[in-house]
Amino acid sequence: MAPVRLQELFALLRQDEYRTARQLAGQLGVSEKTARTRLRELNDELEKNGAKVVSRARFGYRLEVVNPVPFEAWQSKKGKGEPLENAGERSDYLMACLLFRPGYVKIEELCDFIYVSRPTLSSCLKMVEAILKRYHVSLERRPGYGIRVEGSEFDIRRLISDYFIRHNCLTDVDISHQDQELQELAQQVKILMARYDVHLSEISFENFVNYAYISWKRIRSGFSLHLDSENLMEIGFKEQSFVRELIHTLEAEKGIHYTRDEEQYLQLYLAGKRMIGNMVENDSNFVINERTDRLALEMLKLAEQEYHLHFSNDFEIRMTLNQHLVPFDVRMRYQIPVKNPMLPEIKEKYSMAYQMAHVTSSVLREYYKKDIPEEEIGYFALIFALALEKGKTDCRYDILVVCGTGKGTSRLLKYKYEQEFSDYLKNIYVCDLLGLEEFDVSRVDYIFTTVPITREVAVPIIEVGMFLGTDDIQKITGLLRYGSNGGMIRRYYGEKRFIRDVPAGTKEEILAYLCGIIRRQEQVDPDFYELVLEREAYAQMDYGNYIAIPHPNRIASQESFAYVAVLEKPVIWNNQPVQVVLLVSIGRKEDRDMQRFYETTARFALNTEAVAAVIRNPEYEVFIEMLQR
Repeated sequence: MAPVRLQELFALLRQDEYRTARQLAGQLGVSEKTARTRLRELNDELEKNGAKVVSRARFGYRLEVVNPVPFEAWQSKKGKGEPLENAGERSDYLMACLLFRPGYVKIEELCDFIYVSRPTLSSCLKMVEAILKRYHVSLERRPGYGIRVEGSEFDIRRLISDYFIRHNCLTDVDISHQDQELQELAQQVKILMARYDVHLSEISFENFVNYAYISWKRIRSGFSLHLDSENLMEIGFKEQSFVRELIHTLEAEKGIHYTRDEEQYLQLYLAGKRMIGNMVENDSNFVINERTDRLALEMLKLAEQEYHLHFSNDFEIRMTLNQHLVPFDVRMRYQIPVKNPMLPEIKEKYSMAYQMAHVTSSVLREYYKKDIPEEEIGYFALIFALALEKGKTDCRYDILVVCGTGKGTSRLLKYKYEQEFSDYLKNIYVCDLLGLEEFDVSRVDYIFTTVPITREVAVPIIEVGMFLGTDDIQKITGLLRYGSNGGMIRRYYGEKRFIRDVPAGTKEEILAYLCGIIRRQEQVDPDFYELVLEREAYAQMDYGNYIAIPHPNRIASQESFAYVAVLEKPVIWNNQPVQVVLLVSIGRKEDRDMQRFYETTARFALNTEAVAAVIRNPEYEVFIEMLQR
């Protein structure tokens, strides 16, 4: 947890009302004990500068100004210079100063600004430059003039949004006003959303308000955007009217002037934020053209080719993807950033969908000639997650119910299974223990039994109660929906397919070594190795946690299987170090477990700790355990 700055605590105190330690702790994200400790520290500083923190039992804390003159001088100093408790804070304020200064700033002036020596300032500037570099912004130095920020206004505003708005320390205003200003602007935007029937998800709403706030701050400081008006896309009537009214209000209230480019970009920003997280909304303001539909279809076909799942004929998924691509196109063309706070949960809960989105985004990367941000990939993953969930409901099982009582009870049991699990079942067979001797178990996927079965059978056996209680229903529903992973995993990842201590070399050498073993142990096409290299040449996914998952460019084996190679030491695979290689081959035989196999593999591949565990202890059983996490 980051330490609480006294400045943040000071901004929350009011002179006209009390705030409890619980309220302050909740807003700061700390314990009440920490809040009280920092309040005492703040009071020590305030008492030296004409004010104090007043406490009252059962009411809380408030600010009291004892002597306005030294207090106002202290506040002025806090706004300009030394509210700074560590190097990180000094760097933040230094960067904020540079971002909002239209010209060069001399080194001496910067030293005065944060009350540090030249050597300390030099150290702070290194930290600032490291942050600026991540946003493609730099510092320009000119002898005799000083330094200034150099970079695209688009990138600078993205940096301000990411780094300052969320840290509550935008520079040229007293930070105690920032929350209030953002809240007032948010209320204005809410009113316009209702008036113009414009729908924004919570995330998109917050992003748009933050950007609108930054835009008028930048305009007031003398900065402006410039757009390529010749290639500007057409904006819908809703966006135009919405933004014009918002701008009219801001110009009147703030005493600023929006250029045509600023107005158009705000319209584009609004169009680019719409429908994120609300992908199936019907909105006539979005026109899906042939180019957009072609991109959607190419993505779906690539998903089919890579994962052998059929999506392109699903009209709902295709239209959902089309709808999402419309505002996505705006964001990509005009460098509009997007936040995705759900990204960690998406990777964890929808691992396969995220992997599919990452692979199919190569279509978009080729079209736009630029990398697709990870946040955007996360939103595409939600669409593929929907497609995968729909596919699950179409997967129905044949089951056998073994009952130890008479025919009447057996019929009742069959009826109950039909009632409870009809979405997951195709055929239900019923027999007793004697009948099981004659029953062809190859006809079913699972056996549910109310009595113990001692003989071995080739399908999973699940013991349940006679009357299907709540626990039984939940257990069976989970099994039919998600399957039983243990047997499925070992069927694909057999022990002979786990290979440790593979000699390190080039990617091609490792694949040749692995494909040589596969050719000796499996029925694969003669050009298996060449097909794996072909696929690696055009579709690569860097997981960034020492794992690679190559596979042939087309179906090249009779059975589906997966080989695991743990290398002696890491090698550079594409652009990342790799020490675990999972080579997957999908067979010609139809396999109803394929989706669960991909989900299990993708979840493992995105789990850094699981991959690291296999590298530390390259044993087959360890690998199986990590796959089932």
